[in-house]
Amino acid sequence: MNVTLRFVGMLTILLVGVVLGLQTAEKGIYKVDGLPEQKPQTFYIKKIDKGQVEIAVMGKEVKAKPQQVVNYVSETGTSIGGWIKNSVKSTVDWFSQFFQP
Repeated sequence: MNVTLRFVGMLTILLVGVVLGLQTAEKGIYKVDGLPEQKPQTFYIKKIDKGQVEIAVMGKEVKAKPQQVVNYVSETGTSIGGWIKNSVKSTVDWFSQFFQP
């Protein structure tokens, strides 16, 4: 009987903890993303007529044609990756010269 009572008590504490954790997580999501009945505040893309798009990032709206939107992060990452690849290749080639017969 004593073990059963402890088991039920531990299950009750666990259940209360899960419920409180879910409520806290839901409040945190609402702080970041906004309430469900509002439009998203962090990032959204909306298509307007004649190929124009409306982009909103953190509340700032920008209207642009799809061809004009440039992903600078991707271009920067590609150039840095190419630079690292070339420098590592030249370092390995230089280092391998010491081991040639």
